[in-house]
Amino acid sequence: MTFPRIASFKNYAAFTHHLGNLPVPLPCAENVENGPDSPLAQSIQVHDFTIGNRFCILPMEGWDGTTDGYPTDEVRRRWKRFGLSGAKLIYGGEAMAIRADGRANPNQLIIEKGREKQLAELVSILTQAHKESFGQVNDLVIGFQLTHSGRFCRPNQKTKWESRVAYRHPILDAKFQVNSDEQVLSDEDIQDLIGCYVEAAGVAREAGADFVDIKHCHGYLLHEFLGAHTRPGLY
Repeated sequence: MTFPRIASFKNYAAFTHHLGNLPVPLPCAENVENGPDSPLAQSIQVHDFTIGNRFCILPMEGWDGTTDGYPTDEVRRRWKRFGLSGAKLIYGGEAMAIRADGRANPNQLIIEKGREKQLAELVSILTQAHKESFGQVNDLVIGFQLTHSGRFCRPNQKTKWESRVAYRHPILDAKFQVNSDEQVLSDEDIQDLIGCYVEAAGVAREAGADFVDIKHCHGYLLHEFLGAHTRPGLY
């Protein structure tokens, strides 16, 4: 089986020919509409939120905070540009570590008690920029993404793994320098982490976020638990 690159389809006919060979229906419009009546400009209701259009900023951290996990001018500039983009859904902005030792980079933001003011400033910068450019913000929805990097932890040096894992892995351990069972989180450690997630969600609410997203992908800690079949105990 081959998987052609999407960029290899140079026109609508070539792309839809490829879609026709797939075992699932994937409709595709030939012309992309623009303006206020286009599909991407329409609002959508999600639970209690009205999201003003179909554009979304996905969570991608810049790893440009301070070494103690606070925003810098670079972070504030990025969040302002989120607001200026016109996207009505800010799906996390960027991944924020629920505690310092869970960072994937020494300059990743941390979301803990006592950081509400600095995180609220990011929300304010984004919201104000959006309001000045687009008029209304009652259809702007902002979330924070919460994470612990697990096997990917590098909280102190960009070149040094300080992995904490859910279980020993016969292949990944060598890559991430996991050479001791002490790096496996105990059930008590996990209980503490659960408390950190709960506290971080409260901080997000106090800072003005509308929701939190729990990062559960790409091999980070919570994703790793999906494969922790050899782990004994509660988890």
